[in-house]
Amino acid sequence: MNELIARVKGMILAPAQEWRTIAREPVELVPLFTRYVMILAAIPAVAGFLLVAIWAPFHALTGAIVGYILSLIAVFVTAKIIEVLAPNFGGPQDADAALKLAAFAPTAAWVSGAAMIVPILGWLVALIGGFYSLYTLYLGVPLVMRVPQEKAVTFTLAVIGVAILVNIAVRLLTGILI
Repeated sequence: MNELIARVKGMILAPAQEWRTIAREPVELVPLFTRYVMILAAIPAVAGFLLVAIWAPFHALTGAIVGYILSLIAVFVTAKIIEVLAPNFGGPQDADAALKLAAFAPTAAWVSGAAMIVPILGWLVALIGGFYSLYTLYLGVPLVMRVPQEKAVTFTLAVIGVAILVNIAVRLLTGILI
C-alpha cells in the first residue's frame, strides 16, 4: 500500500520525475493491474455509485460495475494504441513501455474521481484531474515510449484521439452513452 501511495503522490506532484523512475522499472501485467490499476480505477466507480445510489440503487450499481470494467479495458486498449502508434512517431514498438504509459497516466483522473461524490463541484474537480492526466501522458511519452520530444505533442494527440474513438465505439456497442 505504501508503494501505491508513493506512486500516486509522484504521478500527481512530480510526474516527470516519476516517469523517469517508471521507465527504468520492469513491468509485470498482473501485479500492475492488481496492485495499482484495479485499485485506482475503483475510486471513481465507487464515488459515482455513492452519488447515485440514493435515488437509483440498481442503476448506480450496474453503472459503477460497467464503468469500472470499461476503465480496466481502456487501459489495455490504450496500451495497444500506444504500442502500435509509437513507430510512426519515432519511438519503438514496446508493449511493456506502452502498458506503463497507459496504466500510470490516468492516475490523477482516477484519484480526482473521488470528488464526484460532491454534486456539481465534484465533476469539475474530476474534469481537472482528467486534463491533468492528459498532461502527465504527454510528459511520459518521450520518457517511457522514447518518442522524440518534438513529436511528443502530436503523438499524445493521436493517442488521445484514437482512444476517444475507441471509447465511444465501446460505449455504443455496450449501449451506454457517455
